[in-house]
Amino acid sequence: MIGSGMDRLLKALFQLREFKLKRDDDFTDRLNRQWTPTLMALFTILVSIKQYVGAPISCWCPAQFTPSHHDYTNTVCWVSDTYYVPFSRTAPKEKEPREDISYYQWVPILLLVQATMFCLPAVLWKLLHRRCGLNVCSLIEASRAAQRALYADTREKTTRFVVAQIDCYLLQQRDYSRSGFAKLRATFARYCCLFPARLHGNYLTTVYLCSKFAYLINSTGQLFLLDFFLGGGYSVYGLRLLRNAMKGGRRWSASPIFPRVTLCDFQVRQQTNVHRYTVQCVLPINLFNEKIFIFIWFWLVMVSCCTLISLLQCTYKASYWPAQVRDVRKTLSSLEFGKREIRTAKTFVERYLRRDGMLLLRLITVNAGHLVSADVLRGLWVGYGSDKRIQNKSRANLSQEMV
Repeated sequence: MIGSGMDRLLKALFQLREFKLKRDDDFTDRLNRQWTPTLMALFTILVSIKQYVGAPISCWCPAQFTPSHHDYTNTVCWVSDTYYVPFSRTAPKEKEPREDISYYQWVPILLLVQATMFCLPAVLWKLLHRRCGLNVCSLIEASRAAQRALYADTREKTTRFVVAQIDCYLLQQRDYSRSGFAKLRATFARYCCLFPARLHGNYLTTVYLCSKFAYLINSTGQLFLLDFFLGGGYSVYGLRLLRNAMKGGRRWSASPIFPRVTLCDFQVRQQTNVHRYTVQCVLPINLFNEKIFIFIWFWLVMVSCCTLISLLQCTYKASYWPAQVRDVRKTLSSLEFGKREIRTAKTFVERYLRRDGMLLLRLITVNAGHLVSADVLRGLWVGYGSDKRIQNKSRANLSQEMV
């Protein structure tokens, strides 16, 4: 019983490792789904060590308190909310409003939630792209194997496998219906890259762009999530630090978001009497929290900018056909194909490769290199020129849209 449970646990761990290490996206996606969760996990370990091994809070108690009273005060002030009052102001009375500091106990959980949220768009991409009938992960791994191959015949066989898989996918994902609705859908899919038409070469591209958009929403949304969690002002916290640095500020002033000295109110019942105490507490844990969340602010801004640029680039390449045709012609000319043959590249791109084929070639380029991608394109081009079946189907699709 225990052995079977251990086997299932090990199998799940190996599957998780396989999920993380497989490449079917670009560097920006891995920056979101791999490097950022790893960073959050590291910060979680650091904060947890400080909380559960060190002394996260230390309160200045009245003189009559015994050591056990000191321990109780530190514990009750740690599990309850403290509040921040600058030394230039007087402490508020019992029912007056105050700036409660209630996040520091939950920082490790928050960091784990952030790490999980960065993995969700990757799960969306992996679950949805498998429905197209093509294993993109295996395709990219085969391309990387061709890149690492030591012998020419091994590289050639692996490249032929990649070409055959892409060719099979491109030929199967076609709609040969001649109905008016099918023609309208084909025309709309040709001019709109976000139309998830599996039979019109848009499905993978739509899912990929949606996953990138989800990465962007996640990275920018987490800035405002932290703003809500930390009590406000965090979304512009890094800008304030930069402005202070540009003004020549050298002293690291205490922040009201991450106060190091707070006040704590608690009550003690002694028989029928209830005594209320207000003690001053120092939060050494906020020294770590402040530096960690400053780094996270700049990291989230950097990741958001990289993701936005990558999303705009992918959208441009997917929606602007002349750019895709130009890239294919440039690669074909470097492979020493004739100018007369290269003139048909427009039909080759728009009617055969379409957006999904171009996306697969770009993923191969960013993961296995331009040389492997060029070899795959050569194989697809040669097969397209020699196989009348492909050309006839391309002409059939063209005539269908023109009718």
